[in-house]
Amino acid sequence: MSDDFFRRIADQALDDETSKQIAEQQRAIEQNPDWAEGYYHLAQLLRVQHQRALAKHNLLIALEKKPALADAHVALGEIYIVEGDLDRARVHAEFAAACGNSRLLEQMTRHNAP
Repeated sequence: MSDDFFRRIADQALDDETSKQIAEQQRAIEQNPDWAEGYYHLAQLLRVQHQRALAKHNLLIALEKKPALADAHVALGEIYIVEGDLDRARVHAEFAAACGNSRLLEQMTRHNAP
């Protein structure tokens, strides 16, 4: 058996597990639609499945419900970096740092991002 075969099996198992976790998170949000952290966690799971637009949408909901949710600002900033929008990424990195999570701002500074 080739490494490609095992890799495909492992990827499928991870995707299946992530899909189950996404469904669980969606049910939890249905039970508590004002739970900002729930939207953040859902977004992170969606990012694992490379569903960037939907992840971004859920991060924006999380931040609408809880503007000081630093981890959501970091995650949204990371998406903006991937999209090439470094100005928006920096805004979220700085806001996250002001809320206690300076990880993205430190990374941007270390890599001389504008």
